[in-house]
Amino acid sequence: MAHKRLLGAYAHPDDEQGVSGLMRKYASEGVEVTLVCATRGEAGEIAPGVNATPENLGQVREEELRCAADKIGVQNVCFLDYRDSGMDGAPENNDPRCLLRAHLFEVAEKLTRLIRRHKPQVMLTFDPNGGYGHPDHIRIHQAALIAYFVSGDARAYPEQIAREDLQPWTVSKLYWGAFPRSRFERYAQLAQQAGIELNVPMQEFLKRAMPDEVITTKIDVADFVDLKLSALYCHASQQNPNSIWGKIPQDIRRAGLKVETLIRAESRIVAPPGIETDLFTGIE
Repeated sequence: MAHKRLLGAYAHPDDEQGVSGLMRKYASEGVEVTLVCATRGEAGEIAPGVNATPENLGQVREEELRCAADKIGVQNVCFLDYRDSGMDGAPENNDPRCLLRAHLFEVAEKLTRLIRRHKPQVMLTFDPNGGYGHPDHIRIHQAALIAYFVSGDARAYPEQIAREDLQPWTVSKLYWGAFPRSRFERYAQLAQQAGIELNVPMQEFLKRAMPDEVITTKIDVADFVDLKLSALYCHASQQNPNSIWGKIPQDIRRAGLKVETLIRAESRIVAPPGIETDLFTGIE
């Protein structure tokens, strides 16, 4: 069996948490895991009690991501060095340094370079809605989709091949994270029973979560629930105890962390019928 390699392309520190369990599972089996983060989350809110300011938040969140990646077992952490664009309609959308303002083919070029360098057989990214509609999530989804299709073609970004000694590399499979509607409806029901107001991301999750029947892939990560929570807590600047996530009963929250769900969006391998339980099925 050839050396297995996995690459996840996301927008902000903590975006990897939806797949932290499977990343840890595969890393523990000897898979080389690469995490690409387009921004440093500079436009996010700062949780109370955290020693961070708007001026140094990017640096703080980079350190938090490296803490989480270390626990997960990620070998390669790569930043694309764009600025966080903030939520849709936020003033940060207009910053010329932000991901939303970057030329899409430029972002795809950076991802293609990393694909050719690290040679993953499997790629992970957001769904077309970016999970809950964040413009940076949608942008990295678009760039990852382009990179998946062109990284194996020598006509795409040929200067990488001519000047950087990188060779074309064809990724076998592309997965999108999928938030199952049933899980988020359960969270919303619990929140309403407890009198907790649903925040905007949660409202968007409910609107945009995937119907359970479109999920193609379920990865059992029950053995890594404690690890997932430990890695999540590295992102201290984003752990607001007053958020809906902080108030979901611990047993319900843990149950929701035992399986990670995805959609096999693209595959150059004929997939067997039924729910897939291994991202590397069919890859020799």
